[in-house]
Amino acid sequence: MKTIFKTLIFSLLANSIFANNIQLSNISVTNNAGNTGKVIEFDLSWENSWRTASTGNYDGAWVFFKFKDNDGTWRHLNFTGINNQMPAGVSYNMGDNAGLTGVGIFIYRSANGFGTANAIGIKAGITSYPGTFEVRGFAIEMVYVPAGSFWLGDGNIDSSHFYEATTNNPFQVTGIGNTITMGSGSGNLFDPQAGAFSGNLAGYPTGFEAFWMMKYELSQGAYRDFLNTLTYDQQVTRFAVSGETALQANGCLTCDALTNTQQINGRLEIKTAGSNSPTKIPAVVGCDLDNDNIYDESTDGEWQAMSYLSWPDAAAYLDWAGLRPMTELEYEKVARGPLTPVQNEYVWGNTLISTNSYTISNNGTNNQQVTNAPAGVGNALYLAPTPASLTNFRGGIFASAASTRTSAGAGYYGAMEMAGNLGEFAVFTWNTAGRSYSGKKGDGILDDAGNANENKWPGINDNNDDNLANANYGGTAGVTGDAGIKLKGGYMGTIASALEISSRNNCGCSFIPNTLTYAKSVGIRGVRDVN
Repeated sequence: MKTIFKTLIFSLLANSIFANNIQLSNISVTNNAGNTGKVIEFDLSWENSWRTASTGNYDGAWVFFKFKDNDGTWRHLNFTGINNQMPAGVSYNMGDNAGLTGVGIFIYRSANGFGTANAIGIKAGITSYPGTFEVRGFAIEMVYVPAGSFWLGDGNIDSSHFYEATTNNPFQVTGIGNTITMGSGSGNLFDPQAGAFSGNLAGYPTGFEAFWMMKYELSQGAYRDFLNTLTYDQQVTRFAVSGETALQANGCLTCDALTNTQQINGRLEIKTAGSNSPTKIPAVVGCDLDNDNIYDESTDGEWQAMSYLSWPDAAAYLDWAGLRPMTELEYEKVARGPLTPVQNEYVWGNTLISTNSYTISNNGTNNQQVTNAPAGVGNALYLAPTPASLTNFRGGIFASAASTRTSAGAGYYGAMEMAGNLGEFAVFTWNTAGRSYSGKKGDGILDDAGNANENKWPGINDNNDDNLANANYGGTAGVTGDAGIKLKGGYMGTIASALEISSRNNCGCSFIPNTLTYAKSVGIRGVRDVN
């Protein structure tokens, strides 16, 4: 007999013509035949899916589940890797080494094709638990990045760009970290920001091996859903205003603590929808763009990219979702692909960029549009000569039936908004803290305070010293520092040069956002290795 659980429909992106609308539905849990463990069954669909032989890549979904325990706490539901059954037309990867319990599962097309992906009746083995619990499912659209060589740097020789140490040409990555030596010798990767450092990048994810990256910057609705699975104490940590004042009735997450006014200009429209602080019951969080105290309406902005985040916020989400931070080398690979670099190129592969002041329609909805995006040049939200309104857009806003990679502002492997809109956290090589990162993946579990707690992640153990290697989690402070993390891709308030693939000047800002504060210019994009 099937026990039916609550279904959570989770939409990351939509477009007026191509509405991806990734959805999980019909979630149920059964005992497998022969009493060999429990199986979770669900349907999955998303629009504008693809698999192509020309680039060797495809998109897919990272799917994971949480269950509500008897004490009211949401806990991660692990996959076992056994009793899996996929419908025709789709394949899967556990995103972990063979035989290990998985925190999620990648699901993607098994053959070349384009259009809506429908996977009906997916079955996957899960860890057994006693009794009956509410289950929530989450799905994130991803792009697969195949293993292979790529280039760092674009031919600029200055204080920030990568280049080969003796020829001053772009550097070709042809292997994993222990095959790459940084320094000034022939054949070495030269990082002018790294000073006199000389050594290899053993353990550091170079991007040479295959991995997955989020197709879009995280949406406000996705971050809302994350907050709604945290304990009260974890929510207090994640809310921007200090202490329990954040959990008062209708209190917004990034409010002035005295006036309790909402920061509309940053387009963070998430607000707490209930007052539970006296009994420490977790608040219910909702989106409210129009500020009418009616949450999660179709015009309330849940599809717009999530901003007003610190690095500890971003790290917490990535750990909770079973993802990990990307490195700056991985960023360059996803943007450029295997192509030969073009000097000063943007993530869409050329040096052409729109200078339009964009006009927006359908604001706050799943089909928010730019009505005057030009064709033939790259489109991105940045500080153009005639500035836009400087509000973060929804993911994939420049894509349409007629768009090209250039006009859509897409990276080589199909990741969107890698330039402009919001700056994205990446682990850099220019200091000891960054180079100590080993690429450990999130496990879906945060510490009691709601912080990421993965070994050697930037800022673990409250490390704020870029000259100090990030160590294994010490059991006290999780990721509450920012040692080793910087920003890539520019954002709504930076000049065009900050959007270039190989720019490493921390977004090219006259004011560099502090990664430990809440900035409207910063969002979330995570990655996960195939194995």
